This record gives sequence, structure tokens and C-alpha cells, in this order.
Amino acid sequence: MSRFRAGATLLVHFTWQVLVAGATTAWIIARPGLRTSPGLLRMTFSDLSPTGAALLASLVTLTPGTTAVDIDMDERRLLLHLLDCRDPERTVARIRRKFERYLEVLFPGGSR
Repeated sequence: MSRFRAGATLLVHFTWQVLVAGATTAWIIARPGLRTSPGLLRMTFSDLSPTGAALLASLVTLTPGTTAVDIDMDERRLLLHLLDCRDPERTVARIRRKFERYLEVLFPGGSR
């Protein structure tokens, strides 16, 4: 995949995720009886450069309902706070599919 295509696709996915997550977060806030399960989650990420890891954390944080709390470059892990942590595997899979795979093309790590 070309860098241009990866960047353009990442931009489209990010924009869509912000819209969907924003609507979902607003729905959670507007429904006082709706139960959520906030929590912390450690997510490993692929071999990204420090810039790529920081951008991944930023994209996650800018998506409503998720916040990157810490980046551990040695262990290649993000500590995430999720508004609803009932299905963490799904959340991680979405982050990998929508953000991380394109960042690997744009900001590969040093071990490649």
C-alpha cells in the first residue's frame, strides 16, 4: 500500500470514527439509566516509530470515549482509558483495523 493511500484512508477512517464515537458517547450521556463499565486497558502496538506511536495515542484520544494515558515505547504498549470496557477485544481490534495498520505504513519502526 502506498503512503498516500495509507494516509488518505487513515484520514477517512479517523473522521468516521470520531463521528460514530461522538454519537455513541452523546447517547451514553443522554441516557442516565444506561450502564457502562469504564476501565483501563493495556494494548500492545506494532513496530511503530515514536512519532507513529504518539500519533496512534493522539488518534485514540481524539476519538470520544477513549483516552491514551501512557505510551511505553520499550514494551510497545498503550495504556488506554475506555468509557465502556465491556468488550475490550473489540475495541483493540477496531483500533488496529482503523488506525494502526495505516500508521505502520506511514511511520514504521526501526526494526524493519
